[in-house]
Amino acid sequence: MLFDFHRLPTIILLGALVPIFWSLYRGDRTARVRFWLIGWIVVLIRIFIQVFGDKLGLSPDMVNGVDLGGLQLAGVVFLVSMTRIFQDQRQRLPFFFALAVPSVIYAELFSFGYSHHWVPALLGVSMGIAAFLWVVLYHRRKLERYLLVICSLVLALTIWGIIPASHGRIDIGFYTIETVTYALAGFLYWHSYKRLSSGVTLTSVGFFAWAAVFPAFYAATPQQQTMLIGLSNLPKFCVAIGMIVTLLEDKSHMARLAEVHERATRQQIQRFFQVASRLLSGAEVNGFCGDIARVIAESSNFQRAQILLTDDQRNLYIAGSAGFETANLDAMNASLQRLTIEEIDRLCTSGAEVGPHSFRLNAELAAVLAVPPCSDCVPCPNWERGDKVLVPLLSPRGLLVGCILLDSPREAERVTTEDLAPIEMLSADLAMSIENSHLQRQLVLSEKLAGLGKLVSGAGHELNNPLTAVLGYSEMLATSAQDETTRRGLEVIRRESLRMKQIIDNLLRFARQTRFEKRAVSLTSVLEEVLKLRAYDIKRHAVHIVNDVSADLPGVMVDEGSLKQVFLNILNNSLDAVQGVSGGKIVIEAQIAEGRLQLRFTDNGSGFKNLDRIFDPFFTTKSPGKGPGLGLSVSYGIIKQHGGEISAYNAHPSGAGILIELPIAADQQAISESAVTAKA
Repeated sequence: MLFDFHRLPTIILLGALVPIFWSLYRGDRTARVRFWLIGWIVVLIRIFIQVFGDKLGLSPDMVNGVDLGGLQLAGVVFLVSMTRIFQDQRQRLPFFFALAVPSVIYAELFSFGYSHHWVPALLGVSMGIAAFLWVVLYHRRKLERYLLVICSLVLALTIWGIIPASHGRIDIGFYTIETVTYALAGFLYWHSYKRLSSGVTLTSVGFFAWAAVFPAFYAATPQQQTMLIGLSNLPKFCVAIGMIVTLLEDKSHMARLAEVHERATRQQIQRFFQVASRLLSGAEVNGFCGDIARVIAESSNFQRAQILLTDDQRNLYIAGSAGFETANLDAMNASLQRLTIEEIDRLCTSGAEVGPHSFRLNAELAAVLAVPPCSDCVPCPNWERGDKVLVPLLSPRGLLVGCILLDSPREAERVTTEDLAPIEMLSADLAMSIENSHLQRQLVLSEKLAGLGKLVSGAGHELNNPLTAVLGYSEMLATSAQDETTRRGLEVIRRESLRMKQIIDNLLRFARQTRFEKRAVSLTSVLEEVLKLRAYDIKRHAVHIVNDVSADLPGVMVDEGSLKQVFLNILNNSLDAVQGVSGGKIVIEAQIAEGRLQLRFTDNGSGFKNLDRIFDPFFTTKSPGKGPGLGLSVSYGIIKQHGGEISAYNAHPSGAGILIELPIAADQQAISESAVTAKA
């Protein structure tokens, strides 16, 4: 009855602790807590059979088998639940059974006094080798030194304990396995949490004390073993209470983290709202991107942020960044010059979707962005070294105008849809602001040029009447003049009057007051004729012309002479821009986009100094005597009257470009015939 007396308090306490673990598991349905619950149920069953086994009609060997087998099974359950392999759902159960089955069978053979000693010895050795190989192979990509030391030590101790078992001392092997199991569980428990809190300390110390019971029980005399039977229950309660306290500590810690996260989210939303307000109020986007990147890096989960925008050639450049060194930015800018917005679209298609409008790029995909990987991020299922998050900037029309790159998460496990939602909303506001800014510039330019057109149209007509009189009377006087000096003076008046008339005609063309004779024209033939006109100057100034206009492109319905004038004006401006530039180059490209034919002239000169006045009449940056500054304004009027669009932009990092859009002609047969005639 003394034996039963020592076990009854244990049954009562464990009977109270198991429901506590069950209630904790209902609030935290993780695999670890589920295994802990199973382990304590096994311990409770083991103690119950010890006390009431004979009352249930079980033989002493059967009671001993349940006792020792349950003891080993509970130890393996606790041990496996604290390993890193346990976190892998696919490896969890196979690893558990690989350890539990041979060790429990060994305990059962020992409890029933199995006489063939080589069988338990073989089981013990195979279990130790299997555990060693499994752990080493699973962690082969990141095998830390402590893992190798522990695995080697465990394997050595297992073999040391099994060798006597092969000579008839199965008990030594059993006590060695039990000691290693519970001692390793104590170490892994501390290593898993890595904090000196009350719950972690109490549990780890309890496991070590539980492990120490086995060598102490082996070395004790029968009288001392009787005393140890009562004391051996104390480590169990320390472990159980420590686990409960650990779970409560985790809940308290998670509550504090949730509070901190909620406070940080409120601050993030507030700062993002301030940014969005500035964007929607009409702030200049390009000058504001640096502030946006800093706000993202300071208030979001990501320590590094970059905003990439497209220039008018649809090439990417860094508009703002935070968390990057200057040397890295210079290298990235050089790499981005070769990257187009189509590549960003491809990355979005190839990347893994995190949120509705955000994509995670692995190291291989992100390599094209030339972003140096973060050095302090911890690999986890949501993040690996070299990964990036890309948030595309889509305008309301669905046009991709850039992207936001995110890197170096503070907490890798927080790279989730919920955490990226505010950044996605900010990206939508940023894309809308870029679109509105572009449309506003177009509207201002259109209204300004329309006003100028009305002004010069009226002025041109008013000047034409007196100018006609000046021309007529100068010609009449020249025919009646007697002396040579007078005739020369009248000729000067006539010549300058004709020049004034040409300027007025150009102004009227800008104002779209000229009638055109439109017909289907091959763009290639018109362009070739214009290049022939300036072939001498192109060769003399060593300018490299890249004519990337395919002859298979459809034609356009235009006045051929007017279109030649437009091309000639643009080509003249480009030639003037690249004079004095080493390796001067003019690139002419054409493509079909949105049902219109686009022609682009790009040079590597110094670029436009004032884009807002490019099409203003008489605006020029050339030296006096190089032209009145009507070339682009006349070209604007001609293209507009043909139902097209013309725009100017500065290339990145240097140079300028003119983009012309014209409607495609329907009569392609007439175009082909005109092209053949032109070649003949």
